[in-house]
Amino acid sequence: MNFSKRKSDFSVSPAALCVAAGVVLLAIGALPGVTNTLARAAGKGLDVEVPFEIKALKTPGLVAPYFLQDDHGTMIVSDQAGGVFSVTFGGKVTPLADKSKIKNPAGVAIGPTGFGSYAGNVFVLAAAGDAKAPCEVERIDKSGVVSTFAKLPDAAAPATECRDLEFGAAGTPFAGKLYAVASGNATIYSIDASGKASAFGTYDKPIVFELTTITFPPASDSKAANTMLIGMRAKGANASKVGRIGMIGADGKMKDDVYLVGFIRPSGFHWSPSNFGSYGDELMIADTGKLASESDERDGTVYRVEKGIARSFAAGLIDPTDMKFIGAKAVICDPAEKGKGQGAIVIISSLL
Repeated sequence: MNFSKRKSDFSVSPAALCVAAGVVLLAIGALPGVTNTLARAAGKGLDVEVPFEIKALKTPGLVAPYFLQDDHGTMIVSDQAGGVFSVTFGGKVTPLADKSKIKNPAGVAIGPTGFGSYAGNVFVLAAAGDAKAPCEVERIDKSGVVSTFAKLPDAAAPATECRDLEFGAAGTPFAGKLYAVASGNATIYSIDASGKASAFGTYDKPIVFELTTITFPPASDSKAANTMLIGMRAKGANASKVGRIGMIGADGKMKDDVYLVGFIRPSGFHWSPSNFGSYGDELMIADTGKLASESDERDGTVYRVEKGIARSFAAGLIDPTDMKFIGAKAVICDPAEKGKGQGAIVIISSLL
């Protein structure tokens, strides 16, 4: 059942319930902003039905959620309309820096222990002036003071179109550095604790890529261990599903092999925790689809990766731009869920 044409609803992929006489499709009707359904679990023998819930969180004061991080169970969220906020699962929104201090924020990151004296500080990748200005990294200290931490140098072209900001995963070759994504010049930057930024890698040959988000796979991933994963799409591509997740080594070079391909614009991906119903320890990928500025289609989709194959898990989003797991919940930023410039934080949780 697909509710993708209904502006206030989400849809999830239909599930099959196996019975002795055959297969019966079962779906539960949509409520405004909330859809419950049954998702198939891939198990041995008969499949079992695993219920989950998808809903838009009510967050008064938050306009267009863009990127997020987990801060000990609380969400740190940037708003395309300006500002950075702390958001609880109960919907309480607390400004960390309003739009007068950070006008055009994108990726957010939280300083880990060992990154200079900045543990617990919030770092924000933001355009320095208007939305088309070069990106720089702002720092919000624990008292709420905002200062510029790093300016991104040109890499053949200015570092515009700010996207993700992530600290390298502990125990990997990327640890101890902050990584910023500038899609305008197809460059990822590395930043040390002194605030010195340098181009880690530029991905414009032989094709110029649009870059989205980065993450670091678990050590158990035999294909991508000790690499950085990056969501990317060839700029100007006419074909729809040419988006991919690329692999970047510790030397900043893109691997010839891709991790996964066949998306429109993969824009947020994270491994689920072991307690996420029967989909624990699987890679989940949010695909933006066509941008809301180009189309009003609800083609934003969440996929789960099982045995190297991406399978549709939830659909009906507009422009999912980031996704992370916080506890046992998948948290998605969709800055256009309610229409252009009017978004929501979307929560998916298992009901088991």
